[in-house]
Amino acid sequence: MPIISISISESLKKFINKLVSSRQYENRSKIIRDALLRLMQNPEISNITDSSGEVFPIENKNIIGNMIVVLPNDSNVLKKLNRIEFKYKDYIVSKNQHFAKNLQLYMVFEGSIEDFHKIVVEINSIKEVTNFRYLIDN
Repeated sequence: MPIISISISESLKKFINKLVSSRQYENRSKIIRDALLRLMQNPEISNITDSSGEVFPIENKNIIGNMIVVLPNDSNVLKKLNRIEFKYKDYIVSKNQHFAKNLQLYMVFEGSIEDFHKIVVEINSIKEVTNFRYLIDN
């Protein structure tokens, strides 16, 4: 993933560090990614403005996305994931699971980029997720 630097206030830094230290999030990058993905879901903000001030909507085209999710093999965590999978069942075209110490889940998603963002945000909101990566193929 590309790396960017941002400036934030000391109070935001403390807030982010508290979320990480309380194990609400695995790391600071995950907090920022999750916040930006949630912001993209807001219909009032999901438009992009170019340098001239002209607003144009994000193209909501169909994509194929791959997701890899690693999480504990725990029934309560699996229930959270199953609810999300059921909600997006029409878009999940392939799924493989490998159970070991942790559950490793591989999913292929086909649908709109908007729906892909929604499922990514929902999976990212499962605090027990230990690793989550996704790729949009187009």
